[in-house]
Amino acid sequence: DFGRTDRLRSHGLRDERSSPVTSALENRVITLEESMGDVKERIDDVDDRFNGGVRTIQEQLREFVWDTIGSLENKLAGKDDALEAMVTALKEEINELKGELKIFKVSIVNGMLAKSKPQAMDVPKPKAFKGTRSASEVDNFLWAIEQYFCAMSIEDDAIKVNIVAIYFTGVALLWW
Repeated sequence: DFGRTDRLRSHGLRDERSSPVTSALENRVITLEESMGDVKERIDDVDDRFNGGVRTIQEQLREFVWDTIGSLENKLAGKDDALEAMVTALKEEINELKGELKIFKVSIVNGMLAKSKPQAMDVPKPKAFKGTRSASEVDNFLWAIEQYFCAMSIEDDAIKVNIVAIYFTGVALLWW
């Protein structure tokens, strides 16, 4: 009853024996205050559990993020190794192709030098074919013409045909 008197004084109420309504109200206020204390304890408990849950989720999320980063690092390292292997293979192939290119350049230069320095030879011109129907005469003429083409470095067939036509005289008899 002593605690009740203190509460009544703090609210400016008198300590007289109050009416039953006032008494009931005072009891209700006391019950409400006690209930509010329970509610505050429950709120504190929920708050603690909520904060604990948030911390747990944060830890799980942090662990997930680090696991994901580690996995991505491993994948990137594998791709990096594969890319380095490809670059190394391409560099080797480029070096090999450079070597082949040098060989081809030397071959071309040597070929040009060989062809560009024709010996100044006096190549005798073949004798005109006179239309004799002898196989040995035809063979001799064709052999002489081929030797002339080789000595003069004539490789184009159109030029060969034009030159051979000059040396045929009276050939109509051969073909008939």
